[in-house]
Amino acid sequence: MHPWLYKAAKEGDVRRFSGIDGRNITEEKAMRIEDGMFLKRTQHGNNNILHIAARAGRDTFVAEALRRFPFLSDQVNSQDDTPLLVAARFGHLQVVKTLADPNNKLPMQDDDTATAVESGTNSRSSRRQRDVEEGLVDHPLEQGTVQDNVATMDNRTNSSNISHRQKDVEEGLLDDQLKQATSLENGTNLRDMATALENEINSSRSRHLSGVEEELDDHQLDVAIPSHWRVTNEQGTTITTALHEALRNGHQDVARYLLGLKPEMATFDNLAGESPLFLAAESRCELFMSDILLSTRPYSTNGPDGLNALHASRHCCGTIISKLIKQNPDLMRKLDNHGKAAIHHAIEANYWVLLDRMLKADPLIALFRDADGYTALLRASRRGYWKACERILQVCPESIEARNDEGQHALHLANPRKLTTGKIPPEMWELINVGDDEGNTSLHLAVNKDHYAKARLLASSASIELGAVNKEGLTALDLCESDWKHKNRKSQIWFHLRRRGASRGRHPNKHEVPVRGMGKVFRSPNEDRKPIINTLAMVAALIAALTFAAAFTMPGGYDSSTHNLGVATLAKKATFQVFILSNTLAMCCSIQTLFLLLQATRVDPNLSFPLTNTSRKLLRIALYATVVAFFSGCNAHMSIRLDREKAKYVVYSFNATHNHDLQNEETAHMLPSLRNISAAQAYEVDLVDDSGIRLKSAHEFMGRQAGGMGNLGYTQQDHKNYLRSKRQTDLERYILKRWTRDAKAGIVRSQQKLFQIRSHFLVPQWQERWFRYLYF
Repeated sequence: MHPWLYKAAKEGDVRRFSGIDGRNITEEKAMRIEDGMFLKRTQHGNNNILHIAARAGRDTFVAEALRRFPFLSDQVNSQDDTPLLVAARFGHLQVVKTLADPNNKLPMQDDDTATAVESGTNSRSSRRQRDVEEGLVDHPLEQGTVQDNVATMDNRTNSSNISHRQKDVEEGLLDDQLKQATSLENGTNLRDMATALENEINSSRSRHLSGVEEELDDHQLDVAIPSHWRVTNEQGTTITTALHEALRNGHQDVARYLLGLKPEMATFDNLAGESPLFLAAESRCELFMSDILLSTRPYSTNGPDGLNALHASRHCCGTIISKLIKQNPDLMRKLDNHGKAAIHHAIEANYWVLLDRMLKADPLIALFRDADGYTALLRASRRGYWKACERILQVCPESIEARNDEGQHALHLANPRKLTTGKIPPEMWELINVGDDEGNTSLHLAVNKDHYAKARLLASSASIELGAVNKEGLTALDLCESDWKHKNRKSQIWFHLRRRGASRGRHPNKHEVPVRGMGKVFRSPNEDRKPIINTLAMVAALIAALTFAAAFTMPGGYDSSTHNLGVATLAKKATFQVFILSNTLAMCCSIQTLFLLLQATRVDPNLSFPLTNTSRKLLRIALYATVVAFFSGCNAHMSIRLDREKAKYVVYSFNATHNHDLQNEETAHMLPSLRNISAAQAYEVDLVDDSGIRLKSAHEFMGRQAGGMGNLGYTQQDHKNYLRSKRQTDLERYILKRWTRDAKAGIVRSQQKLFQIRSHFLVPQWQERWFRYLYF
């Protein structure tokens, strides 16, 4: 497509059609106009000018192009979309009116308006006639306008008093209004008649809808859809329509207009199984849903994956949901492909309005189970939605007796993470001692699944029976002692149960329990202690070697004077004495740990447990003593205090004695105070840089030349900083040399201006602060 034509279609410039004479030009004649310029398409999207204008919402351009080239409306792009589908997807109502309605007056300009309307109508009528010939329109009434159809239906409706009363009932007139309207006609008892009529309407609607569903062919009714309204695959099956695309993108006004043109589209499901009502509920197009629900025509409620319109109406208002349930009560009990009904979706997603309307419409829906055997109360308890549980129990009290396939009730399934964040309904506490099919109470399951918070809350209840046993004769305490997956958590639950007076069951316990405090955890009789012994032995050996070497490497060294030769320099210091004691304690405990661990490898497995526990305690003492010895061995410190008379801080104690070397000779050249580039080295650096040698290679060469990096006297970063400073200086000199004298004076006076020059030419924006710190 030529760029000027693409731009004209996108901007709606109709002047490009001024040189074209004639209306309803065929495709053969259009090929001879400017070498088929107006028939060319985009390279990638395969869009014609109508696609581009429809996407941009240029209704005038669409009308002008359509009255000259009507065949463009049936062409599809690379996504098999007609211009009407593109306009519906982007929500351009006026463009949709121009493309969809054959009797809609197209917006034209200036003197050509009347002629264009007539020719456009003729072209649309010809396309409509083609659809009729192809069998897309079955009834002769559909060949007229929508207004004529509505007028005909109104005349037929007004001709019958009973039909008039049916309409009043469907529109929801109040009882007194219905009474006044009917009394004027025949003076009969109208409350009874209105009730009878409403029941008759509902029954006839149900029969009609059931008849419609029987006629469904896999995914759709036999609805006549014009070719430019739909997208088809290679087999000719309709994939989607303009109505579905408008609803999927939430364009309610476009959808209502299209439904007004073809009301029978309400029964059509696309290839994905999505009905217009389902898409409207999903996109929250409530006015569109009202148009369908208040009409007398049949409609489809299907959705993909077994869903229906009630599943998707989670964000709709309560009035729409109630109307949908009233007309289709069977939707509440339809399961999707995952085995869940609408009420289960409402519970899991916490859609309060949908849940409330369904419970009001049918309280027994709370007893409806999904494919996994869960009712609404069980799902709500599992999610921890206590307000939903209260509402369900308020509407349907007998739902408290519901159980899943394993016989677990609502308290069994209560979310352990949300037990403390809300108020559990009192009806659920009545189930605290009720077991499941295996006889396990809620406390049994909480202990078995390591839910400590839930077990503690249940055990603290006054009505709990801590001695309750399951079918295996085990209490909650027995389950706590027989599980080794979560030892630390089980010990906490065990101590809490014992404090509450929990007892054991019918069978003797084979496991050791932590009767001496929280430090002792559960152990399995068959537990292998060799990995623990090996780990403890390795740590103990390291501590013993470290403390033994520290005893001979005396902090502060030894006195070299004649009368105190060989005596520790810090022998009279309190910190030195602390060092000796803590170091000796650490060494003795670690050595004793090694002896105990060696003995644990040769004794009976039952005796290895106490030996290992004792070794662990001794090793803990050795670790603490080693830390104390390290801190007490270093006397270097500086203490300051405030001299209030002079209002200054004064150093009153300073000790530079360390128990280690501050800096070795190999790394002394890296200290900032010793790093410096001499004049001779600077000359060599400039020479190497001018030769084009890289920074890293140049620095390594100069280090080897000096006999090692320690003899060079500076680091690679100093080398880099020197070259950067040199380049900055050269650039400043160049700029100052070329500028005028006034500019020179201004830059010399303004340090900030000079900094801006440096930052602009050399330093990225994120390095400016660091750059100022280094060089100013």
